[in-house]
Amino acid sequence: MEKTSSSTKLRVFFALVPDPATQRALGIIARDVAAHAGGRAIADANLHLTLAFIGDVAGERIDVLRAIAVELPRSAFSLTLDRIGTFKRSELAWIAPSQVPMRLTGLESALTAALKKADFVLETRPFHAHVTLARRCTRRIAKVRFGTVEWGVRRVALLASIASNGGVCYRELAGLALD
Repeated sequence: MEKTSSSTKLRVFFALVPDPATQRALGIIARDVAAHAGGRAIADANLHLTLAFIGDVAGERIDVLRAIAVELPRSAFSLTLDRIGTFKRSELAWIAPSQVPMRLTGLESALTAALKKADFVLETRPFHAHVTLARRCTRRIAKVRFGTVEWGVRRVALLASIASNGGVCYRELAGLALD
């Protein structure tokens, strides 16, 4: 794990990161949904479920976030993604569970509480468990059941969003395996 310079600011968030097989399955759906919605599919490597978006953080605070990750609940769980749709006021298409597991809501709640205790400012919007599949969608997709993607959630990561001419990629700053 590399150190971050204290003068560096990174745009960071905590997320659930799918295993490679789940990432590939979600990538196939992302490309299909993007074609139907007139959008741009998210690259397979960037597919994730955001638990907490933190935003720009000074380098010296990254170690605080790493320490928070170590203290999170470590229970693995299954997540069934079985609905797709678009958000009303954005151009995003998503896939989500129709039933959010208690372990996911517990993990998100514990993370939110720890971040607030460490004086990180978080979004005020309520948590909506979803994986963004496509951006810049020109057509809406109704919230429908379409089948399922079974995801054995085994990993939480602290990710930094790195922008470049080729788009955005994510760099892992800390990871936590769930048992």
